[in-house]
Amino acid sequence: MAAQLVTRTAERYRPDDHLVWSLLHRQQAPLVAASAVDDYLDGLDRLGLPADHVPDLDAVNDGMAVHGDWRFVGAGGMVDGATFFGLLADRRFPVTVAMRRRDELAFAELPDLFHDLFGHGPYLANPRTADLYHRFGRLGSRRADDPVFVEQLQRLLWATLEVGLVQHGEQRKAIGGAILSSASELARALAPGALAPRFDLDTVLAGPVDSFRLQQHYFVLGGTDEITTALDDLEMAG
Repeated sequence: MAAQLVTRTAERYRPDDHLVWSLLHRQQAPLVAASAVDDYLDGLDRLGLPADHVPDLDAVNDGMAVHGDWRFVGAGGMVDGATFFGLLADRRFPVTVAMRRRDELAFAELPDLFHDLFGHGPYLANPRTADLYHRFGRLGSRRADDPVFVEQLQRLLWATLEVGLVQHGEQRKAIGGAILSSASELARALAPGALAPRFDLDTVLAGPVDSFRLQQHYFVLGGTDEITTALDDLEMAG
């Protein structure tokens, strides 16, 4: 069952939620400045998220209007794959309205507002990467009645836009939203001894996905063009 979409969010947040957001923003801002890919940093600047309080989705969407047709919609929990891709196809991105607890500053098992807005939101304010999310949505929406294909598409998105890395010369950068919104995941992914094999679509589709713990390995891409090629290959194979 799809999580219920939420139309009003601003009034739900307590003082502690605003404090947690500000602590998370203060923690992650310098980390992503040093470790994120340029597309993310460009989008983060365009998005203009507040540093000291939980954003109001209506205000964020007003700011997004100058960058394109994407909108954020509140969700009461995790949405199923077919619903998620259907929303992306309509250029809507579901964000979990709940905020994590103060003891989850370094890592939260479940997606929350900070993960969704800070981790993924910048990519939707950047036209180039927003098109990539839309491609996932269009493909998943067209094949929504094929659960095997939807699961494969989820695995591809997980390995890339959630927990993927990109190689920049001698340096690795984080591209995945789950990495960029978590201090512990970021430190683990970019540690010198991290298990980080080159991206391979067949391996991604065959491997397990555990979204509730720090990852055991991270796939390394050459760039976002590899994600587009993987989407092409997945579509043709289906």
